[in-house]
Amino acid sequence: GSNENGYFVATQDDELSDTLRTSPFVPLFRLGRGVLLLEGPSSASRSYASRMERDKERAGGGLVTEEERDAVQKAKERERAKARKKAEAALAAAQAAAAAENGAFQTRRKNKAKQPNPLSCKKRKGADDGGEKKKKKRKRKKTSDA
Repeated sequence: GSNENGYFVATQDDELSDTLRTSPFVPLFRLGRGVLLLEGPSSASRSYASRMERDKERAGGGLVTEEERDAVQKAKERERAKARKKAEAALAAAQAAAAAENGAFQTRRKNKAKQPNPLSCKKRKGADDGGEKKKKKRKRKKTSDA
């Protein structure tokens, strides 16, 4: 960048701030309503930073040589080829198994209805005696008519 010393600039002059926005990495401060405000990065700073990032991506961070990049790419291609062959073999095996069944589909077994949970059910009233209880008839009291 052009700001090697890392200076911060605080100004209220519009012409100076416009000039400084054209050079990357110059932080600008403004005074607004009695408060010191730091402006966002200028378009020059953003474009310079994105250019540097793209260069880093191409060079692998500056640590990877072209031969190493080619070797990594070839290894990835080999892995993709192995995965493709494995998928094709699995597909062929599935097709062979389907052909062996001659198109017969497996029927799905239905679950049978199960008995209710005995702990969650009320007990029957007549279950203890084994037989049915007879109803008792009430006897009417006779009243004396005199």
